[in-house]
Amino acid sequence: MDWNLRDLLDLAAGEPPRRVSLEAVRRRAIRRRVSQTGFAGLAVVVATAAAVTLSAGATGAGQHPAANTHPQAGPPRYYVVETGPQQPIAVRATATGRVTGTVPQPREMTCGGQEDSFAATANETFFMLCTAWRHGSGAATSPDTFVYRFKVTSTGRVTGFSPVRGGELKGMLGDEIAVTPDGTRVAVEATKPPPAGPFYTNTAPAGIFVINTRTGQRALWRNGPYLPGAVQFAYAQDISFSGSGRELVVAQSRCRRTRYLVECNGHAQVQVRAYRQPSGGGSLERGQVLAQNRSISAAVISQDSSALTEELIACPRRGTCTLSVERVSLRTHRAVVLYLTRTGTPSGGVFSRFFSADPTGRYLIVDAGAGNARVNGWIDHGKLVPLAPSDGNAPAYEAW
Repeated sequence: MDWNLRDLLDLAAGEPPRRVSLEAVRRRAIRRRVSQTGFAGLAVVVATAAAVTLSAGATGAGQHPAANTHPQAGPPRYYVVETGPQQPIAVRATATGRVTGTVPQPREMTCGGQEDSFAATANETFFMLCTAWRHGSGAATSPDTFVYRFKVTSTGRVTGFSPVRGGELKGMLGDEIAVTPDGTRVAVEATKPPPAGPFYTNTAPAGIFVINTRTGQRALWRNGPYLPGAVQFAYAQDISFSGSGRELVVAQSRCRRTRYLVECNGHAQVQVRAYRQPSGGGSLERGQVLAQNRSISAAVISQDSSALTEELIACPRRGTCTLSVERVSLRTHRAVVLYLTRTGTPSGGVFSRFFSADPTGRYLIVDAGAGNARVNGWIDHGKLVPLAPSDGNAPAYEAW
């Protein structure tokens, strides 16, 4: 609860720069999510943060029935969950919550630690970010990030844990990862210290690396060129690939900034942009704008590139906050609501922690606060099915 309140108050008053440390990195993802709801929503969320963080389990708020056009053969049998510092990243059975395996952690490294730090392919091979922190005077401020892979077997065991060729990002902090369904390309957002001065949590990312996992070849979608006073890419909220791997799609916050520091402070624009031929690299100021909505907190592209699945948070100055998940056609712009929850009271707030989809895009995991309840589970025909064990306050990130 202390972490959440500090993050929200920082946003409402203007986020002060913080030196990079393991604790600060773990808290940064929540700050990014909430910043998109705007200052008016923050006052509401701060007032109810204690209730949100102390509650567990599935939401008691209203649920909106919606049709899922995909056939439901059932969700993946296992999911991977991170529950916080000093806890192993575990594989759990979806049906029972039983731990069937744990993910190794390389010596003197921290794996996971933040939102979107692991992602899965179609054959249940996961790619994960691990960070080695080199200690200087005071906090650990010089990170090296490495991409590892492991496979979850048909019995829920972990095998094949190994580093990915080309996945060494020396002197950089990786904080978002996505993988193509066939596992041939990985995308990682990376931030490195500025040429002079401290490395802060609001240091602007260098960009997004696209790594060929077979050859180790890397391409950079760079942040910039910097233009003083312009609204520019600040950081990624979500990264995803189309099924063919020919499009890299980035849900991104955009704001005015200095050359090296992001200064959105709860007033970012949100766009979803597509970048063709991801292995070519280029500028993140390019790309086709697929969607633009301040309420978007997460978005992933469908396998056939025909639709976006979006998580939206709306906290008006007056009225009820809502959290919804919608599938939006990129051709007709028609939206199908897959899930909707309201706080039920004008003083209630919505607090999003993470959102993830399986490689097919059918099965969606949502973790958020809504009023006095914690939403944690997967969406099934407009209803939220809690992920066992239904301790909604425990997960830091979940994916399948």
